[in-house]
Amino acid sequence: MKIVIYKDNTLPLDLDKVCKVLNGISKSVKFVAGTESFHISTSQINTPSTYKELSQKINREIQKYDHAILVTNVQYDNNYFFESHQNKVIISFFGWHRLTDLPITNGLVYFIASLMGDFIHLGSPHDTNEGCLNDFWQDKRGVNVGMRSAFVCARCIEKTDFSTQGTREIYKDIKSILNILSNYSRNGQDILDFEMIEKEKTGNKKFDVFLCHNSDDKPFIKIINDKLKQGQVNTWLDEEQLSPGKTWQTELEEQISSIGSVAVFVGKNGLGPWQANEIRAFLSEFVNRGCPVIPVILPDAPSVPELPIFLKQMTWVDLRKEFQGGISRLVKAVK
Repeated sequence: MKIVIYKDNTLPLDLDKVCKVLNGISKSVKFVAGTESFHISTSQINTPSTYKELSQKINREIQKYDHAILVTNVQYDNNYFFESHQNKVIISFFGWHRLTDLPITNGLVYFIASLMGDFIHLGSPHDTNEGCLNDFWQDKRGVNVGMRSAFVCARCIEKTDFSTQGTREIYKDIKSILNILSNYSRNGQDILDFEMIEKEKTGNKKFDVFLCHNSDDKPFIKIINDKLKQGQVNTWLDEEQLSPGKTWQTELEEQISSIGSVAVFVGKNGLGPWQANEIRAFLSEFVNRGCPVIPVILPDAPSVPELPIFLKQMTWVDLRKEFQGGISRLVKAVK
């Protein structure tokens, strides 16, 4: 599922940061900040007339996504937080600071989680405010408690059909978002701090490329690793990055969900047993968030190796004929 988010000029929101935080938490839903602007010309939002007045440009861009969320400070004529029309939802933060001392970014993430629940028919709306994600919020002050409790009640879970994998995966994302939002909201923190704190946990280290290789090719990989570092590339190599006391599988899973790209090295020894699993995981991530997967032919390969069918469509870097030139191409591809 892909969701695009827009804002008008009534709110000082950094949607790129919001999307980055959401994409750092969510595994099955991708969030993108829209490039087109929108403007509400009336003093109040009306459904469906306000939706029908959206420009052709923004409607064309929205067609590329499953759902669109548009954020404004203009008030609804019924004083709701949001209503939906087709695959579009306008969220209004009118009067927000009279309802809570938490930042609008926390509210936006909370409402996005609520809408994700609507998309998979997660439970049903409540008539009263109970702290559940499905509260109706007729008394809008209930959203203050909602962001701090940020949970889905047992009744709503019981009413939900989890028979499809898509529903289960999105529900996992909703739970992850709510757990983090609750922790930050209870401490009075902006959820956008999540990215900064996560960076501090990892020593502010952002890896540009994961070096996926057969352990039998380690001598070549060490040389290539040094060359990439000389090109100002932050590499993730197992023997350098694995933490004492943690399994390499856990460390690897953490990097697969966040690293910028992957170089898949193939030489005379072919693909290693775990290397094939790593490739499949990265290709899945490649589809979900555009993570570049770069096949690299090592200098000792006797000929162009028989690449797995899912790698053949990628443009490779060949280190056999011109090693340094190939390294330069790899550095450029990663950056």
